[in-house]
Amino acid sequence: MAIAKSNTKSGGVAAPANAPAKKAKTGGRVTKSIEEKIADAIRRSTIAALHDDTTLDSELAALYLGMSEAKLGELRSPLNKAKGSEAAGGPPMIKVFDKGAVGQNQPVQYKLGVLREFQLKNTVSDSFAAAVGAGLAGWVTMRIPFFAELEKRSDRGRQILLGAAWDLVADNREERFKALVEKKIRLVMMTSAEAASSRWNDLAAHKKWSKPWLALLKDESRAVKAAMEGTEISMVTKPAVERDGRKVGN
Repeated sequence: MAIAKSNTKSGGVAAPANAPAKKAKTGGRVTKSIEEKIADAIRRSTIAALHDDTTLDSELAALYLGMSEAKLGELRSPLNKAKGSEAAGGPPMIKVFDKGAVGQNQPVQYKLGVLREFQLKNTVSDSFAAAVGAGLAGWVTMRIPFFAELEKRSDRGRQILLGAAWDLVADNREERFKALVEKKIRLVMMTSAEAASSRWNDLAAHKKWSKPWLALLKDESRAVKAAMEGTEISMVTKPAVERDGRKVGN
């Protein structure tokens, strides 16, 4: 069937009328809505119920691991594997080369049991381990999800936190996920330092979260004081001829 074409004012050829529209550029990662994230979680739960010997293509494997297919592809890259970290090589895969195939773009599959093992090896016990392990920089830069009360007018924009959504050891984590699905609570993203400085609905939970943060600040304070003392000692012991680049003594 012939497709009609029309000339544009610039002399070029316009796209056919029935051509698919180009996707708009997003300028970066597209943020999914809570409903889309819940739908993904349901699909992951469906996959998780399958037998360990079940084979999954890269799209389903990435969905199960909670990452993009592009990220899973990066983990397969020989360059990434050469970095030496435990997760750099990604989970072992099944890759069958067709006869005469050239290049790396051959379809890959993963055993579900292998994905489970990879997930366990690269899972921290809770959100404290993730933030504390990253040090002070992690506490002030790493944004992680927290459960929070629904915003009220009386709150005046202040967050009232219920707990960390990544806290795998929390006793009421399942109940809070259920409440999130039912839209009785909400999810907010913030750094651990911001969370420690926010209001919580439970004092014990607030103290538990803030304790590692306060310990980090204490360690940093000690390090700064030790460095200042070292500077003072070096200034005392330095020859009087040169201090700060100028002569200060006879």
